[in-house]
Amino acid sequence: MSLAIHLGCWFAALVVLMSVIEHQVHSRLMHKKPRHFPWRDLAARRKMFMSHAVEHHRQYRATFHDEPVPHGQDRGIRLNIWEGLLESLPVSLLLGCFSLTGAVMFPLVVCMHHLLWNQIHLEMHKPAHRPFAQWAVFKHVARHHYLHHRYPDKNFNVALPVGDYLFGTVAKPTAADWQAMRAEGIA
Repeated sequence: MSLAIHLGCWFAALVVLMSVIEHQVHSRLMHKKPRHFPWRDLAARRKMFMSHAVEHHRQYRATFHDEPVPHGQDRGIRLNIWEGLLESLPVSLLLGCFSLTGAVMFPLVVCMHHLLWNQIHLEMHKPAHRPFAQWAVFKHVARHHYLHHRYPDKNFNVALPVGDYLFGTVAKPTAADWQAMRAEGIA
């Protein structure tokens, strides 16, 4: 196998893994109150739940987007890349048992995911009319995320909805949803 194919296969597999991780973190830690997990009472976990499931969803349930805000005031809708790198280390160590390539590439995939996630999530909620906002792929993920705000137990992926398809958590839009998405300019 050529090096390019080897790297391409690892990249694709790690992108899918990142989508699955995003799905599980979003659905299990940011939306559900776990009863049997040892970390259910940790202050950081409670803060994550309150910040996302309560505050973020309250703010963007009725209105999907509002005016752009200066960098730094958008903390609730951005991922921290440095935290992502740190959080990727246990997975990288595990991958290192099987492949040095996978172990080295995973933090890069996490950084790419967080950069992409920040741009598209920010454009969804605080539109600044970035050039990609008119792309069909952006409108697809924007609709996917819009439906998450309508149905908080569905559509947990923001950047790449592979995890939602794998776990069967894709929301099916109603006629009213389509009408609302057209009004938002994403249909």
